[in-house]
Amino acid sequence: MKKVPTYQLQEDSFDKLEKLTDQFIKNGFKLFEKEFSSIDSFVAQAHSDNSERDDHTMRRSEKERYLLEMLSFKIYDKLNCNDFNKMKHTLIIMPDCLSLHDYDCQKTDDDHGSICESCHADCSASEITELAEKYNCRVMFSKRNLSEQLNYHANNLGDTGVIGIACVMMLSAGMRVAQENKIPARGVLLNNTGCEHWNEQPFASQLFMNNLHKILREKYGF
Repeated sequence: MKKVPTYQLQEDSFDKLEKLTDQFIKNGFKLFEKEFSSIDSFVAQAHSDNSERDDHTMRRSEKERYLLEMLSFKIYDKLNCNDFNKMKHTLIIMPDCLSLHDYDCQKTDDDHGSICESCHADCSASEITELAEKYNCRVMFSKRNLSEQLNYHANNLGDTGVIGIACVMMLSAGMRVAQENKIPARGVLLNNTGCEHWNEQPFASQLFMNNLHKILREKYGF
């Protein structure tokens, strides 16, 4: 048999893959039973919604998709860790849904990502901005064209790694975009989804700040 450079599937490889997938889903649902407890009812409601929304596909994602995206994010995070830590600069990209929705957010609009002005001390975006200043990191709200945003700031800073903060459905996709642009990315998952895609009355999403702080301490040593 000719020697192959990477992998060589065997006759039973697909059976093994199917077994692995079934085990992963079963164990994942058991492990995240509490975290995923509301998904089934939300998906059922989303399927009954016949309004002209442009986000039906995302809203109707089954639990398997949530599990896949969570694992995908974590694998990217592990694979990128060493390269990220070698980068001199750090760019933090956070979503608009982190800002509080019960007041007029005073963030400064910019073509390459709005800037938090820390107008409310209890806002997570303000907390992230304060932490970023400690490590001399640049922090921006995300733009719809993420590839363009990442390239602009990476070219401007040079030698840059990125930390993305996003929900389960968005984080690994953003990390793939960073990879395509040769920017090592790590990530922090939001604890919940507060934006208009998931709520009739949007609210501020949340994150565990210690997860972000852990990444920064690991890179900078303090």
